[in-house]
Amino acid sequence: MNRHRGGLFDRGRGGDTADLREHNLALVLRYLRDHGPSSRAQIAASSLLGLSTLTGMIGELKALDLVTEGLAGTQSRLGRPTHSLSLSGDAWVVAGLRVDVDGVQAKTATVGGDHLGSYADRADLRGGDTATAMRMLRAAIEWIVESTDPHRTLTAITIAVPGVISPCGTSVARSESLEWNDVDLATCAREQLQSGACGGAMVELARDSTAAALGLARGELRDRVGERTLLYFGGERRVVGAILVGGEPLNSGSPGEADVARIPVPGSEGEMQTLGEVSALSSLLTRAGVLAEDDAAQLVDRYPREALSAFLRALADGQEGVAETLQTTMDALARAIDASAATVGAEVVVLDGYLGVLGSLVPPVVDGSVEVIALASHPSRVVDGAVFAARDARLAQPSRIRDEVEST
Repeated sequence: MNRHRGGLFDRGRGGDTADLREHNLALVLRYLRDHGPSSRAQIAASSLLGLSTLTGMIGELKALDLVTEGLAGTQSRLGRPTHSLSLSGDAWVVAGLRVDVDGVQAKTATVGGDHLGSYADRADLRGGDTATAMRMLRAAIEWIVESTDPHRTLTAITIAVPGVISPCGTSVARSESLEWNDVDLATCAREQLQSGACGGAMVELARDSTAAALGLARGELRDRVGERTLLYFGGERRVVGAILVGGEPLNSGSPGEADVARIPVPGSEGEMQTLGEVSALSSLLTRAGVLAEDDAAQLVDRYPREALSAFLRALADGQEGVAETLQTTMDALARAIDASAATVGAEVVVLDGYLGVLGSLVPPVVDGSVEVIALASHPSRVVDGAVFAARDARLAQPSRIRDEVEST
C-alpha cells in the first residue's frame, strides 16, 4: 500500500470525490492506529486536512463506531477543554487465519485492537491434497462466526499461507511446502461466511512472511521499528522475506513479497549460489556433516524445530565443520542484506525463525547504517500478523463497512 502524506494527493483515483473522501477517512484512521489518542489539531497537521474538513470526517467515523472522542488525559485547568480522538471499532470484528503444513490457526479481535479469541486445529496438510485443508478452513471460519458476539459484526478476514499469492489475491498460486498450485482459498472462505450469514465480510490472502513482518512491526517491535523501511528474513525451514515501507507491506507482484531466496551470494566454495540454497536449514545440516542429505531433508520437513536443535547441539559440542558452516551462512546472509537494503533503502532488518536463532549466535556483519534485530521464532507471529492485516484492510475502506454488512 502506498502512503501519501497529503490528504489531497491520492494517485490513481481519477479525481473521484467518493474515493478521495474514502482515502482521507482511511488516513485519519491510520494516524490513530499508529499514534494512539490524538487531538484534531495533531491529525490535521499530519494529514494536511483542514480542520473543517476533518470535523465532518470525524462525525462520519463516529457514526460508523470507528472512533470515540473524550477529554484529553493531560487537560490543563485553564483554557478551553482539549478533546482526544481514539480508534474504537469495538462493534466490528476482524479475524486472522494461518494455514500451513501443521494445520490451521485463527484469532479474532475488534477493529480497535482488543483480542477476543483463539482457535487451533492440528493436522498434517502435506501432500497436495487440498480437501482436508478446505474442511479445516471451513471449520475455523465456522468457529469465527459462532464466537462473534451477536452485538458485534464480523467484517474482515485475512488468511496467511506459505507460498506465492496470485496477483488477484484470491488464490495460492504456488506453495512448495503444501505442494499446492492455484488453490482458491478465498472462494472457500466466502462460501463458508455466506452460509453463516456473514457474506459481507472482506476476505484477503497474505503470504505468511508478510503477515509475520507486519505482526512484528505492529506488535512487539512497534516502538523500535516505527515507520522505518523494514526488511524481513524469516522462515522455519528455508528463508522467506517481506518488505515494509512506512509500516505498510510493499506490494510488488504478490502482496508484500520479497523473494530474498533468489539473491545471489557466495557459497561455501566461493561459487555463486542463491541465498535459498546456502541458507536452507537442511543445507546447513548436510554441509556441517550433522545429518545425511535425505535424513536432513526429512527431519526439516517434518520437525523443523528438532532439526534446528540438532544443529545447535552439534555446534555446542564443537563438532568439526559446524561453526565454519554457520559462519559461511551468516557471511552469505550479510551479503544478501547489504544488497537488498541498498536496493529498497531499508533501515532495519529483522531475522526471524531459524535465521533469528542463528543470527543471535553469529550476527551477520552488515553496513553500519542498517540495524539488524535477531529474534527467536514464535508460533503465533504469523496469525497475529494476519489479524493486523485484516484490520488494515477494514480501516482502508471505512465508509463501506455498513454497505457490506447490509448486503449480507
